[in-house]
Amino acid sequence: QNYNHTFQLELPGGWRQIAPNEALLLSESDNAPPDIYPNDPRRLYTVGPIDEWLDGKLGGPWLRMIERKDAWYIDDDYAATLREHWQQESDSTGISHTIADVQLEKLGRQQVECIVLTRNTAYPEPRGATRSLDVHAPTANQQLTFSFGCPQEQFAQWQPEFRRWLETLTFARVSESPATLSDRLWTPLLVGGAVGLVLLLLYKHTRTRR
Repeated sequence: QNYNHTFQLELPGGWRQIAPNEALLLSESDNAPPDIYPNDPRRLYTVGPIDEWLDGKLGGPWLRMIERKDAWYIDDDYAATLREHWQQESDSTGISHTIADVQLEKLGRQQVECIVLTRNTAYPEPRGATRSLDVHAPTANQQLTFSFGCPQEQFAQWQPEFRRWLETLTFARVSESPATLSDRLWTPLLVGGAVGLVLLLLYKHTRTRR
């Protein structure tokens, strides 16, 4: 269960939420999960086998989380909107993001409809490429993004596990189902420092659509 008590998720034994000082320490390693810092225990944080990472055993999967009270409304072209914004993020940072398999899925024990996609990220050397399964979930008065990531070459191995963990997902409160896709709630993409930029882009996009 997370600090805000907004959801529960069954993860492997030994996994826990990272502390801010641990995130700062691990951020100095190119083998640590990307975007592990900055860290906010109630808003933006990484979950994983933290004690193993601190012992130098890096290179496996992780979960990056973002929790926001903001709600974003987008139209039926959400997949195109996501691709456009990630392309802009790639152009502005030099870190390449490519998304695929964007779709709506009902997930967790409550079968909440979420936006699901896979994301490939290529960093400048020496950091290796990563791949993640990103889930943007609407809950009552809050948006949650779950980004299950790992080194790119390990994704085929870990994706079934990511899916199995998602089957255990339980939200403390579930939002009412909107009448149309245009009314659905959406949360910003999760990738460390990119959050602020994507938020601004989405805000401008959705404001002009209304």
